[in-house]
Amino acid sequence: MNTTDARATLEPAPPLTRSTRLWYASGQLAEGIKNESFATFLLFYYNQVLGLSGSLAGLAILIALVFDALTDPLVGVVSDRTRSRYGRRHPYLFAAAVPLGITFIAVFTPPGDLGQTGLFAWLLVFTVLCRGSMTLFHVPHLSLGAELSDDYEERTLLVTLRQVFSRIAGIFPGFAFLVLMRPSEAYADGRFNPAAYPVYAWICGLSMVVVVLTSAWKTRHRVPYLRAPTPPPHGVLRSIVTDSWQALHLRSFRALFLGSAFTFTAWGVAVTLGLHSGTYFWAASTDEMVIWGVGTAIGVFAGLGYWTRRATATDKKPVFMTGMYGYTAFVVVPYLMAVAGFWPARGSGPSIALWVIFNGTIAHFYLASAMVTGQSMMADVADEDALRCGRRREGVFFGASSFVTKLVFGLGAQIAGIIVDLVGLVPGTDPADVTDRVVRNLGLASAGALGLLVTISLLFFARYDLDRGRAAAIQAALRERDSAVTRTPTGPG
Repeated sequence: MNTTDARATLEPAPPLTRSTRLWYASGQLAEGIKNESFATFLLFYYNQVLGLSGSLAGLAILIALVFDALTDPLVGVVSDRTRSRYGRRHPYLFAAAVPLGITFIAVFTPPGDLGQTGLFAWLLVFTVLCRGSMTLFHVPHLSLGAELSDDYEERTLLVTLRQVFSRIAGIFPGFAFLVLMRPSEAYADGRFNPAAYPVYAWICGLSMVVVVLTSAWKTRHRVPYLRAPTPPPHGVLRSIVTDSWQALHLRSFRALFLGSAFTFTAWGVAVTLGLHSGTYFWAASTDEMVIWGVGTAIGVFAGLGYWTRRATATDKKPVFMTGMYGYTAFVVVPYLMAVAGFWPARGSGPSIALWVIFNGTIAHFYLASAMVTGQSMMADVADEDALRCGRRREGVFFGASSFVTKLVFGLGAQIAGIIVDLVGLVPGTDPADVTDRVVRNLGLASAGALGLLVTISLLFFARYDLDRGRAAAIQAALRERDSAVTRTPTGPG
């Protein structure tokens, strides 16, 4: 039986103001801090600083991501059907803030002398709890973005703003490199200083609490204009299975779902190996890692502006595909050129400069295309589903999408941990002492993972068929259907 959705009030929703868009998007800073921190430091800290084996560290990250991924559809379905004076999404935004900060701090403050088993358990437990707290915020926050606007282009703008704040989070690792990880008498390379990481964790943890609470509070006034939940036909657990299975019947969703699976597996390998590659393959200092980070920020911010305009002028799919091809080329080629000997000497000024230009700036300029269009396309898919089944299920779609990306990102992290062990990188090795064989194999592994997996992902993305014309027709049909629905107030009193 089909049911229909209505907005929560009789009044039409007023246009989003610039401040509302910014306050909403600023919430992404919290996830950006967590993602940048985990991607940059987590494997390196537990492996090279604390001495946990790469395989065990990668396994803990993988298991945590599996648990995290499993909660995404659950949170999505539960938030879809939540009724409260603060709507469907905001209760979870408020509830996530403090647990997120506490568990993030715990991840980077393990007690001393735990040994391999103890370190593995600590990393696993608190990474699971931290990721679970982030899920409580992340899935409702993504779903809220799809509900704030029905406009094809404004959705892309909201995603772009979210990505801007996500990339601003790169300031935090940069601060760690420049301030907390400066060389000292005890640690000539500050990346190996265990005292730097707990301080960093407190700064990040408190920042995330403030960001999440502020974003939720400053967007609560939109609750009366958001769609109210419709009576679900099944219980929560059955809905997770049934709704996800129905979603997979949509060609456009399958293309995004499966394409994202391979993309994020590759991404999991790349980012988890990022600090290892910068330290050992490129022989970059902490200052040079900051320069690389600045290069990626310049590339992303320039790309966000450029690709947003391109998506408006053309369509989302070609922008996405072009960007992924470009990103893959400018990440993979530098590794292969360095291994083949067509690159300046490892660790030299020209080597680092070219790495920043190609791998950092240009590659991330292209990567911004996927940041702009990916989640915006998912919002359009949710509209297609709403027209087909008569219910709004943004939480299902974003939950399922987040489920697969986290699951396979964890697989990529596990692969990265295995690579660290297989190439022979011994924990605590001085970059000056690493052998040419280890350097070569590390570069080939990084290039091979990205090249193969992203190529497969693009074959799936090519099957996405929800273009601007179809999206406009779907929106028109939804407006016609919703105009005949009785609206019932459910917002704050």
